[in-house]
Amino acid sequence: MDTNSIEVVEDQTKRDARSRRITSAQRRAELLALYQTSGLTQKAFARREGVNMHTFAAWLSKHRHEPGSLLQARAGAPSPAAFVELRAPAPMAASAAPLEVLLRDGRVARGADASALAALVRLLEG
Repeated sequence: MDTNSIEVVEDQTKRDARSRRITSAQRRAELLALYQTSGLTQKAFARREGVNMHTFAAWLSKHRHEPGSLLQARAGAPSPAAFVELRAPAPMAASAAPLEVLLRDGRVARGADASALAALVRLLEG
C-alpha cells in the first residue's frame, strides 16, 4: 500500500480565522495603482497577482467610492460636468461615409463631422 505524504509550507502571510490571506492597506493601494497602469482586465490582473478576482473587484469598487480617489473619474463616478458645443451637421450626402470611433471602454461614437466627433471623443475619454 502506497502512502501519500503532505508537506505544509508556511508562506509567511498573515491569515484570518478562516485561513484567508490578509493583505495590508498599503499592499492593496500598490495593487490598485499597478492595475491602473497595467492595461489588463480585472480578471487577468488578479490572476497575475495571485489575488482572488472577487476580492480584487471589491477592493476596486471600495476605492472608487472613497472621496478623492483617483479612480473615480475612470470608474464612471460623477464628475464635474463638461460640455462641448456640437452643431447639427447638414444632411449627409449619400456618398459620405459616416465616421466611427471605438473608445477604450468599448463604446462607439459615430458622426459625419470629423472635428465634432473628435471633440466628443476628447470629452468622453477625459
